[in-house]
Amino acid sequence: MIRVLVILLAALEAGWIVFDGARALETGSYLTPRLGSHGGSLGAWTRVASVLGAPPRSARAKWALIGYGVAWLGAVSAYARGAGWAWWAMFVAASGALWYASLAVPIGLAQMLLLVAARRDA
Repeated sequence: MIRVLVILLAALEAGWIVFDGARALETGSYLTPRLGSHGGSLGAWTRVASVLGAPPRSARAKWALIGYGVAWLGAVSAYARGAGWAWWAMFVAASGALWYASLAVPIGLAQMLLLVAARRDA
């Protein structure tokens, strides 16, 4: 049950990242919150992207998000098939996504805790 929950949460988050990056490539803008203190602003990942030389609204940053999400979905698939290395890839991807958006923080933390619990039960 824990393993299935990890897979669902990771597929949801990684899929959203791919969708947001692809949509931004097509329309020119990412999806952002409309209300609250973060209304209209992108997540903390923009600072990381800028430091790495990819302005957040550049095509390079959008492709990087898509690549990150696709690689994560690959790790999800491998984890679902029981590949030994996939646990680490899932943990790294979930922790890396903590900078993506405010909603990603509780989802990512839940994934990491569930991954540890699943590994302990195995």
